[in-house]
Amino acid sequence: NIQKATMGKSKVEYEDPVVIEEGARKILSELSDDQVEQAAKSSYAYFTGNNPDREECALAMAKRHFVADKGDHDLALTRMKNAINFFDKIGVNEMRRCFSESDNGGSLDKMRKMIEADVAAGRLSVCGRDISGRAIHVVVCRNKITDDLDALLRGHIYMIERTIAITERRTNGKVEKSIVAYDFSDVKPSHALSLKSFRAIGAALQDFYPERLHCTYMIDVPNFFRYLWNLFSPFLDPVTKKKVVFVNGEVEKEKLFGSIMDEKDVMPYIRPGGKMLAEVDMPTFLYKVPFDYGFGEDPNSSC
Repeated sequence: NIQKATMGKSKVEYEDPVVIEEGARKILSELSDDQVEQAAKSSYAYFTGNNPDREECALAMAKRHFVADKGDHDLALTRMKNAINFFDKIGVNEMRRCFSESDNGGSLDKMRKMIEADVAAGRLSVCGRDISGRAIHVVVCRNKITDDLDALLRGHIYMIERTIAITERRTNGKVEKSIVAYDFSDVKPSHALSLKSFRAIGAALQDFYPERLHCTYMIDVPNFFRYLWNLFSPFLDPVTKKKVVFVNGEVEKEKLFGSIMDEKDVMPYIRPGGKMLAEVDMPTFLYKVPFDYGFGEDPNSSC
């Protein structure tokens, strides 16, 4: 990982909209035409043609990197190029198509099998939203995942991309950050990720998806996991770590989520009385629900 430089703009400067705009445009000016195109495709709306404004979509990615790297132009440019290379190498565009298209044993079919190996048991999905339209990336920690690190990483990136796409569609691109909600009920030590897997996923999120996380909720966490958290959390950057919130019991859930999530839009493990189904039907979610829709959403509804 590239360490963040200590030199950069002051907080006032790099949070100023004018400075961000200028900094992002300077970054784009130093990218090749192909790199700008790939940056624009970080927007699912651009990828599908629903938002044809290439500059706007590429600029949004540049802004995220500029802000995340505190106005350090050289660092933001390098990290953005690295992210573009990562998206190509990991096959993000193939992920977006692999459950709706087939290519007779080609790259799409191989990608689909890798993702299914990680998510088919229902550990990862997207279901629900907060009142601002942020999609909720659901992680049911007691459910099985693959031991294959490559498949595990692709499964997690696939679900992150869906969460981002769903938030983008719901908010017309006005909101870029989403929510992760871990369900730790009935979890045993054997369900925990290995340190190697945790570091691989954490590094990908921090390096290639800056300014995409609104908050991570750790729900009904057992004591043994808090011990693991103390071991694993030093590998997260301080900004990400500050976005992690532990929530245990119905009283805490209602106090925290009651004002930011409607009962009809969340699963019951998040908010007591949540009206969405307690479990996600993964074959339906993967194969029948459009990429930029969450489980339980009706693509034919205007809501």
